Amino acid sequence: MTRALAKKLKIAGFPIGTYRFGHKFYPPEQGGEWSETARRHGVTITSHDLQEHMQDMRDGYYCPDASDLIEACGDRFARLWVSTAIWTAESDDPPHAVLGESPEEALAKLWLALNRPKSTELQ
Repeated sequence: MTRALAKKLKIAGFPIGTYRFGHKFYPPEQGGEWSETARRHGVTITSHDLQEHMQDMRDGYYCPDASDLIEACGDRFARLWVSTAIWTAESDDPPHAVLGESPEEALAKLWLALNRPKSTELQ
């Protein structure tokens, strides 16, 4: 998952549960002791990060895994499949089909499509 997509999830209010080892996050743009490489490519969460960098994780951009994304889509999630290295995530109600380079990318895009703010109707 890219930094831009993780940032979109955060801005859209993706429900983040407990931070877990092995998940990826992007450190905040400023502050902390993170290298430019870590800011650009992300960091895999370790026990040290949970103890020492929890605020950086909250200020940065968390990358949920496929199971978290499917759970967040709820009953609207229909299916996920891969064809020639392109992943497709679908919902039936309302119908959406989105593509991604990984299962997490496709599922994140599906969650964003399903949780897009409704535009207010003109009166």
